[in-house]
Amino acid sequence: MAFALKKDAPEDGEKKPRRSPLAGLFGLSGQQQEETDLPAMDIAGGLDRALRRTAGAAPQGKKPAAGGGNNIREALTAIESALYTIDRIRDIIEQAYEVALSANDSEEAGARALLAESFDDLRLSINATVEAADDRAAVLIGKVQRQIDVRLGGKAHYSVSPCRLDVSPKGLGINPPRDAFSTFDEIAASLEELDAALQKADRAANAYCRDAQFLIGRLQDQSAAA
Repeated sequence: MAFALKKDAPEDGEKKPRRSPLAGLFGLSGQQQEETDLPAMDIAGGLDRALRRTAGAAPQGKKPAAGGGNNIREALTAIESALYTIDRIRDIIEQAYEVALSANDSEEAGARALLAESFDDLRLSINATVEAADDRAAVLIGKVQRQIDVRLGGKAHYSVSPCRLDVSPKGLGINPPRDAFSTFDEIAASLEELDAALQKADRAANAYCRDAQFLIGRLQDQSAAA
């Protein structure tokens, strides 16, 4: 399983920091780029910094250009909020994976049943995380989704597509351990579901990073033209 390969820990037992997908996205290089080597995939921090830099670059007292600067900022804020929520979802998926691995290593049915309860609690906490997300993130990753259409000026527009990330079959597709991990086949199936869920969360995060890259470029162009 791909997830199992990803979860291999370094020999010293410490987790290797994961480079943010935003590293190098907004012109960072050298020391700046090294600072984006953050643990636990801080995928929204770079976007937050880029937004602040773009806001600071706009001339004082000038209104946004007539190409939808405010609309672009609203879309970027929604993307940023969604990325923070995805980061939390990834953490929960990894915790659930560790629980499933512990169940796979246990020969006692009672111990596996207790671990199955912990697994289901984590599974449901993904839904709770999605439901607790603010309205901006919910538009992109919640149950009631909609495409965000960004006005770029004139008839041009850019669309940011939603990606449902709860545990339903339409979302991440993580099922409860109905047999309380009584068989190792059920545990293996749960591990495969977590693998697929993590890949879907990562694809969503990477797509939103690409959306942010494009929109920040347009916002910078508008600021320069103002």
